[in-house]
Amino acid sequence: MAVVERLAAMREERSIVRALSQAQELIAEADRTADRASVDALIAAIAGRDQVMAIAAVHAAARIDSPVAEDALHAALEDPRTFIREHAAWASGEQPFREASLAALIELLTIGGLGGMLAQRTLQLWGAAAAASTAIAARLRSTLVQHEDALARRLLIETLGLLHHAGSADPLLRIARDAEEQAPVRHAAVAALGSRPAAARITAALEELRARGDDLSDTAALALEDLADQPGATTADAPRGAGSLRIAQLFLGADIDPELRRVGSGNNGGIATLLVRLGNALVDGPASGAGSDAETPPLPGVARVLTLSRGLGTATTAPSPTGDHTDSDADADARSDRTDAGARHAAGAAHRHVYAGVPLPLPVRRTEDSWSNLVAARRGIARELGRHGPIDVVHLRMADVGSFAAWQVAQDLRIPVVFTAAPDPHVLIESLQHSGKLTRENFGVWDEAERFWFRSWLVRELADSAQHTVLMPREHLRDDFRRLVGIDIGADPTRFSAVAEGIDVTVADAAVAEARLGEAGDAGAEPSAALRALREVLAPLPVSRRGLPLLITVGRLHPAKGMASLVEAWAGSTIRERCNLLIVGGDLRRPSADEAEQLRRIDRLIDPAQRAREGLLLAGHQPNSVAVRWLAAAQSGLADWVRPRGVYACASLKEEFGLAILEAMATGLLVVAPERGGPATYLDHGDTGFLTDTSNVETLRATLATALDAAEQPGPEARMARARSVVAERFSIRSMAEHLTRIYASVARTHAASRAGTAEEAAA
Repeated sequence: MAVVERLAAMREERSIVRALSQAQELIAEADRTADRASVDALIAAIAGRDQVMAIAAVHAAARIDSPVAEDALHAALEDPRTFIREHAAWASGEQPFREASLAALIELLTIGGLGGMLAQRTLQLWGAAAAASTAIAARLRSTLVQHEDALARRLLIETLGLLHHAGSADPLLRIARDAEEQAPVRHAAVAALGSRPAAARITAALEELRARGDDLSDTAALALEDLADQPGATTADAPRGAGSLRIAQLFLGADIDPELRRVGSGNNGGIATLLVRLGNALVDGPASGAGSDAETPPLPGVARVLTLSRGLGTATTAPSPTGDHTDSDADADARSDRTDAGARHAAGAAHRHVYAGVPLPLPVRRTEDSWSNLVAARRGIARELGRHGPIDVVHLRMADVGSFAAWQVAQDLRIPVVFTAAPDPHVLIESLQHSGKLTRENFGVWDEAERFWFRSWLVRELADSAQHTVLMPREHLRDDFRRLVGIDIGADPTRFSAVAEGIDVTVADAAVAEARLGEAGDAGAEPSAALRALREVLAPLPVSRRGLPLLITVGRLHPAKGMASLVEAWAGSTIRERCNLLIVGGDLRRPSADEAEQLRRIDRLIDPAQRAREGLLLAGHQPNSVAVRWLAAAQSGLADWVRPRGVYACASLKEEFGLAILEAMATGLLVVAPERGGPATYLDHGDTGFLTDTSNVETLRATLATALDAAEQPGPEARMARARSVVAERFSIRSMAEHLTRIYASVARTHAASRAGTAEEAAA
């Protein structure tokens, strides 16, 4: 009856985040239960209005060894509610193979997204057994005949390639060679052949396809490379000398370029800036950075950093402030930054920070689409780790498709993992519940879009399995992780380290110096390309609005970043008469689905044709170094255009750390930031900025007004110096690199010792 008691406790819990933690306890309890009363209680919960309870009950039912529970899970696969079907597909992987469930799973597979990936995952788990593999392969082939849609056919073929069934190679070869088949489907078949056991006929077919020189040639070449790879080739069996650490880091949500020209577009946000700057700092080593002293033990060296992203194409440029995609003067400023932040180190060090792209075949217009690329991501990550190996440590961040794929690859190749854990999406769930938008009765519907349950599960799994877990500092770190994520840091404190993220303060210092020259309006001084670009952005303002201070924000046009809410707070009061609002971020020419949604919300607030007249300026994404220069100009002013002492606003529902906030503080701007998350650990409320409830537009509006008042107070120099000092002393990229290098070295040593001990035991 313990299951019934756990359900009752969940029902009484008001906090959704806490209920999610209790759900894990319920699932664990179900593993030890087989009584009919428990099964009946779970069946009732699945059918109930409480969607948190319903999802938890689906996963709990999958753990009970009972025909009635199995029937309930099968019924859930055919439930009219999409979120129940998706969770039933995931949970079915815990059950033995059930042929009657194949139709529902394969139907979900053909839709794609996370639900399709979860169905594919269960089919692959079941397919490990020969008898099940035969039945699954037959059903996949028969379903293939019924579908003409390219995505569905591609996913069916891809799944067929994951099975251990000996007969799977024949349909793959047939489709790979079929000139009448749709190109995406043929590519999937060719890629799948690279994952089959090596055979002469497969190698010959791939060689033939590679030699044709058509659009399949590249895919065939990659498949041949995959076919030749030997598992484990990327790991080192013994520790190497000082300076030999090789680190891989990744984010597949964006195309990361070393010059950071695409930051702010799509999902290319602060994580891209962080990985570029951090990779450079890691290979630079401590000798050229601040923070080393005689009492600090010498740091081991990092020989190479491999940064993986969604894929690097030919050189591109960021849109100009007018929206035209040209090679602008601001881009020239970004390229010139190779001499300071982006590539300040010597040419040898630059070659030690290597960038590689993981090709993802299916277009990603929204985050949901990315999950259909999981198999391709796994293959691409394994391929790049092999090319650039041996790799000592893989550092994962984010609960997304890239981390999920890389985690699986690292396990297969026995590469130790360091994971940066954050209470995400947990803080977002709390914030949405606090605002009244998210309830237990609509949780499942939200989950279909935001994937709260899976992301929460992935954070726990990565943190539990990683050799070391890095935590971003929070005001109540231990309590928050126990309450929000269900991780007890105190249980094994040696596995956890709090490491603050950092920025390159020298970039901000250079921007401030440059902005002060621009504000002075010296007739003999030529303004920089970045400041000329800012003037182009400001040019459409009517004369009456020129000379107002800037309320500025930098970030992605994503619902979680709250850009539309910021516009609403600014536009709906007298704040609009006091300042112009400059939003730096987003691909305005080719917006993603999330960007388009935010732009529609903004357009409902301010007529697009009247933006400049009203004081709203959308600049699109800009190179990171350009954005920092504009932050500095918002503080120092720009002669004839911008009055000094603007305000930086971050309206995110939550911000785990906030690199753009740190950059704004380093330039001296007063900051408005969310009270939930990392900013509370470094922002001095009422001095260097203001913390606020960003989920409430009225509260945000009032805080913006307070910040504008504070920014106008005389004598800001002392406050600006305090803000810069906080950033320079606690949040430099050099300090972050030093902390992480020590963690990487420790993990690599422990892993090597463990491997050596295992080898000795095997030899004995």
